Amino acid sequence: MKVAPIPKPEARRSKLATTYAFLKAEIARGRWAVGEQIPTEVELAESLDCGRSTIGGAIARLVHDGLVERKTRTGTRVLRFEPSSANGSGAASGSTGGKVMQLDAFAFIYSSELHEGIFRMVSGFQLAARERNRRVVTLTTGTDCRKEAEFIGRLTEFDVKGAVVNPLVSTVQEQMHFSSALANPSLPVVLAGTNLPGSGCPSVLADNFHVGYTMTRHLIDQGLRRIGFFSNHAWAQFMRDRYQGYRWALKSAGLAEQPEYVFLEEGRRVDFSDPLQEPKKLASAYLASAGPMEGVVCADDFLAFGLILAAREMGLRIPDDLKVTGHGDFSPPDCIDIPVTSYRVPYETIGRESFRVLESCLASRPVRPGSLLIEGELVVRPSTG
Repeated sequence: MKVAPIPKPEARRSKLATTYAFLKAEIARGRWAVGEQIPTEVELAESLDCGRSTIGGAIARLVHDGLVERKTRTGTRVLRFEPSSANGSGAASGSTGGKVMQLDAFAFIYSSELHEGIFRMVSGFQLAARERNRRVVTLTTGTDCRKEAEFIGRLTEFDVKGAVVNPLVSTVQEQMHFSSALANPSLPVVLAGTNLPGSGCPSVLADNFHVGYTMTRHLIDQGLRRIGFFSNHAWAQFMRDRYQGYRWALKSAGLAEQPEYVFLEEGRRVDFSDPLQEPKKLASAYLASAGPMEGVVCADDFLAFGLILAAREMGLRIPDDLKVTGHGDFSPPDCIDIPVTSYRVPYETIGRESFRVLESCLASRPVRPGSLLIEGELVVRPSTG
């Protein structure tokens, strides 16, 4: 990777100081993203026309500033864009070892507590921490997953020992960026409520194949044969698992999947202030294009709420004309006056187990690779009769 040459050192300024200042400025302007590796010392030495010892000394100063982290065999990656102290020295006063604040805590990073499932996960995490007498910090980031990645990169400044993260990743590009940022974290990271293949982080989430299978089987057991599946964010691993559970339930019952009954929207637009806007819009398009169905397995409760609103506008009665199931067991908004059959996810358990897995990582105890899957249960309500 080529880097533009640096200016010739001034007479009163050493080559080391000039190189350090140049690299610091490049980091400050975002040439390399937080979590991204900078070029190797050999590449930098060649591009900047200086010796490896000069590059090594400049990077050592950047490490001292808290801007980068250097590890043997894995290289140097960016932790933040600004020095970790006001004077740029990177060393806080006292004996904090360069940390802004000694919290000695676990962190939970998430998008918004307005989402009931996230709120319940955080509650379970906090209860587990209280039982273990462990200090915790919680950080909300909104819908910007890049901000979540930046927060993770800066946690060590505050002596945070490890983090549980519930990332809001809406596109494939965002997943690639976030997974890359987690590939070489500065502290242990556990994913809660989702999984990101390729990130290398353990995850704790609902058994989403069981979700799809259970909800489809419930409709089959009621004698339904024309059963649809309604999903957005369909490229995500956990959504694909729900869809596969739906397909397996149909196959096990000797039913053929009907493509016109399946709606797999790739995109997702999250609006915590108006969570039904997108589901209702998608549901209207789904019902207008699908064949006559007896029931629909919705990939989450908000899609189920949106489907009920759209169905009623089309003159369909729930559950007489169309039975509807969801996932999550969330509290319905005021505009939904019929309780929805749903898959109750034990979000508190996911939060507690995420804490346990993080604690095991820090204690260097073996952690099963991949995902820890938590089963929930079917809750039957009037939306399916």
